[in-house]
Amino acid sequence: MAIRNDEIPFVMGQKVTATIRGEVFAVSIRGWLKGQYVITDLPRVGVEAYRVAPQTGVQIHFIKDGLFVNFKSSSSYALAQAISLLVIEYPRTFDMHNLRKFERFKANIPVTFFYEEGDQKFEDSGLIRDVSSGGALISHSKQVTKKNLVCVTAELPAGGSFKLQKADVKNLRKNLKSDSAPYVTGVKWNGLLPESEDAIAKFVALRSKDHREISR
Repeated sequence: MAIRNDEIPFVMGQKVTATIRGEVFAVSIRGWLKGQYVITDLPRVGVEAYRVAPQTGVQIHFIKDGLFVNFKSSSSYALAQAISLLVIEYPRTFDMHNLRKFERFKANIPVTFFYEEGDQKFEDSGLIRDVSSGGALISHSKQVTKKNLVCVTAELPAGGSFKLQKADVKNLRKNLKSDSAPYVTGVKWNGLLPESEDAIAKFVALRSKDHREISR
């Protein structure tokens, strides 16, 4: 689904793919100024800096938080010294598409959940980092596995709540920067309960309103 936005969602240091004269390179974003320029690493071939003349066509694409971003521009100049950088013109237009089936909304909501294995019951708590009508991303302290069916309970800021909402574990990763919540787990709702569906609708309405007010 195409998304309209007037600003590219760059993050300092994020990896992007640059295509120059048909060759593909992985580079990082080193800076930008909306409407003027974007700075990336200067691509390298082996140990040598890749030569990029002014006005050379450059195509950049990357994926961030489920969004595919793509644009074409041209180089302004390349710096191939101790610090090798490529400066390109800030694109006049760009394409951005949502790759996710459900739109996600960032959150920071305390959550508790449990799951059972045989006769044992395991409980944990953490934070919901984002939520959608399809699932949620949870950071927490105890590891789970993809075979687990978890029951989630949380109070949403818009006044709704999840109460023992069942969810399937779909993906797992570790956050090495956190000692208290080293596990990040993506869950998919296993049949939304009516109260959970209503809670998400209220939460989405609140986040959409906040976004419109910030945009003004």
